[in-house]
Amino acid sequence: MNEKTRRPNRVFTPEQKYEILKDIEKYPTIREGLQKHNIAPSVYHRWKRQLTVGINASLRNTRPLKSPDLKRLEEENRKLKEVVLNQSLIITSLKKEMNLD
Repeated sequence: MNEKTRRPNRVFTPEQKYEILKDIEKYPTIREGLQKHNIAPSVYHRWKRQLTVGINASLRNTRPLKSPDLKRLEEENRKLKEVVLNQSLIITSLKKEMNLD
């Protein structure tokens, strides 16, 4: 396919995918429903397979639930909290040794 005939990627929410699947099954043949929605048979069968796992878990788009940056920041935050806790414990024990309570 050249650039001019290439279809743009469409992004569907899980709810939209579910509604499309329900609508396709209302047609006498699946092929007619696929043509109406302009959906490839492979996409239809993938969505149907994912539906058996669960609509919100599997019909989501391929984007990760959490970005890698968010995961990295959460891990860094956890480590920093650990460091602060350790320092706080050290300070508390030093104060006790010096009778500064």
